[in-house]
Amino acid sequence: MNSAQIHLALTHVPVILSLTGLVILIVSLIKKNNALVKTAYFILFIAGLAAIPVYLSGEGTEELVERLPGVSETIIERHEEIAKMAMISMAVAGLGAFIGLFLFKRSAVAKIIKGVVLLLAFSSGGLLAQTAHLGGQIRHTEIRSGSTAQNSIGNRSNQATDMSEQTKDND
Repeated sequence: MNSAQIHLALTHVPVILSLTGLVILIVSLIKKNNALVKTAYFILFIAGLAAIPVYLSGEGTEELVERLPGVSETIIERHEEIAKMAMISMAVAGLGAFIGLFLFKRSAVAKIIKGVVLLLAFSSGGLLAQTAHLGGQIRHTEIRSGSTAQNSIGNRSNQATDMSEQTKDND
């Protein structure tokens, strides 16, 4: 199994878990349900752990895909920048959730931690969603916006023209 396979197999885990944990945490605050708070904390902690190998496998994946036709170095770089912020944010949110699990019984501290984890979950969830969107654009040209998609299409047209000219030269 190479780094691209690992990256693709794990990449959705922190995104889905962070958003699931965020929704459960919001519901737990509305319903004032401590069991749901603990569940959200546990899910956010696992999401924080999962974000680390996803990020670390990204560099090897970049090496494998950067030379493929239609792959934009600009999109890879933007994806990598946001991914670093997302990984750090999710790891911190996961750590906050882990601390929240241990300090759950202390009501004054628990309320502060709940608020902090909620803010961290919002920010990391947003960063992870943006990271996933940019990661999808690397190989899925159909979701690229305007000029980037046009550049990719133009590059493919140029490659096709070059190939047909090479074929003519060989005849």
